[in-house]
Amino acid sequence: MRPTLFGFALSISASAAFPSLAGADNQPQMTRAQSVINAFQVMCTLELPNFDHLDAKAAAMKMMLQAKKLGPSADDTITRSKIWAGGLKDGPFLLFIDEMTGAKGRSTACAVVGDVPDVDAFRSEAIDTIKLQGDPVPEMGNDGSRSFVWNGKFGPGTVVIMRDFAPAGKRGVMVKLLSKVDPPK
Repeated sequence: MRPTLFGFALSISASAAFPSLAGADNQPQMTRAQSVINAFQVMCTLELPNFDHLDAKAAAMKMMLQAKKLGPSADDTITRSKIWAGGLKDGPFLLFIDEMTGAKGRSTACAVVGDVPDVDAFRSEAIDTIKLQGDPVPEMGNDGSRSFVWNGKFGPGTVVIMRDFAPAGKRGVMVKLLSKVDPPK
């Protein structure tokens, strides 16, 4: 598979964030789980989620816009969201960015979605890599999903969520960082 612009951008971002990795061609190739986790870290955790920054980053990386939505929602809030498709060396992924603003403040989310060979092994690797505390009991959804939630990992008002559909036999995973900012006083 030919290198993608996203893969190149990940390399540049990793080189900037970790200078010791720059030019290290003899590094072992990442597994699919590591690749999806790395995409999440580069896209969602270098700064707290900011819709405009994430949107501009995805556009600059020439990711393909799949869907967008803007408009009023419940409780006198405004919601905007975009879904971008990108490619890693080992397969496709989706970037979801969402923002809801209103009287109670602003909530912004950044999520990376992709298929992995083993969702439980992925979660274990993500917990170790992102340095999350423990493996919480999952919240089971009516849609066959299970969600694992960690509060406060990236500061007050932040939540990391890992969701999968393992009970339904699907290999897809989502890793999301949600950040809530209270309104100015």
